[in-house]
Amino acid sequence: MDFGAVASALGGRLVRLTKLGGLANESYRVEVVVGGRLEKFAVKLYRGRDSRLKAERELALFKLMPQYGLRAPQVVFADLEGRLAGKPLLAWRWVEGVAAEKLLGNPRTRRVAARAMGAALSRLHTIRASDFESRLFAGREDFWAGEAAAISLLAKLSPTEAEGFVELNKELSCLRAERVTLIHGDYNPGNVLVGDGGIYVMDLEGARLGDPLYDVAYACAFLSFEAGAEATETFALEYFKLSHLHPRGLARKLVAAAANLYLLLCYKGTESFLREKAGPLYPVAKALFLEPFKRHLKTVALERTVRGRRR
Repeated sequence: MDFGAVASALGGRLVRLTKLGGLANESYRVEVVVGGRLEKFAVKLYRGRDSRLKAERELALFKLMPQYGLRAPQVVFADLEGRLAGKPLLAWRWVEGVAAEKLLGNPRTRRVAARAMGAALSRLHTIRASDFESRLFAGREDFWAGEAAAISLLAKLSPTEAEGFVELNKELSCLRAERVTLIHGDYNPGNVLVGDGGIYVMDLEGARLGDPLYDVAYACAFLSFEAGAEATETFALEYFKLSHLHPRGLARKLVAAAANLYLLLCYKGTESFLREKAGPLYPVAKALFLEPFKRHLKTVALERTVRGRRR
């Protein structure tokens, strides 16, 4: 790909290019000299069958978020047709900040980061469906039936890892959403940035309509692993205080989120994809994060279910 052409579209000359992390899409920090000044941009290329839709979705939300008390990157260039890079592309001014996952790793900033995550999610869930085009965000009233079907499919794709999940799935199919809102779909500490005077929620290309408690449960699955029980509770309390939602059913929805994540990570296709993205660092990442995280998710999904039956 010609990043010189991207730099020209941004109004200057390319001087430095840094590839960033990311799984489903490709992200870069692009440093460009514009009128004698060095300026930094984030450039994101969207991959997959619905790549244009993902780019449109994220662009729409970046425009809406400031109305709901969330900071959003300043998009300066959009190529939704993929003429420049062969893939849809968005570029925005670089945001200086720290990911919540780093703040959670420091005992002195852990509580602040957990509260920031709860506050940001409560605001994200207030975005009204009437404010965006309905075609951008798929959703269904029987949200949890769809999640149960996804878990069932993943269990069939990873049968050696699926012991105990068949009975669990029967229970999860009975879950209901008390309210349907816009949800992030991948709300974890790596997708929340604290910087430039506000909180930024990033990686919104997978946003959809669904149960807001799915996002809460999904985040809790990560927080309980990365930061412990106290940070997880701080996050949840802040969210429910600001959202005025009731946490009814959250424990069972945490089981569902953990089961879905666990089975997805067990799927051979996911492992091949992660291996390709991480390259030579994959064995280290697998030993230090992936395998411990999978054990954590399985414990959350199955042990909580057993305790629930005993009650």
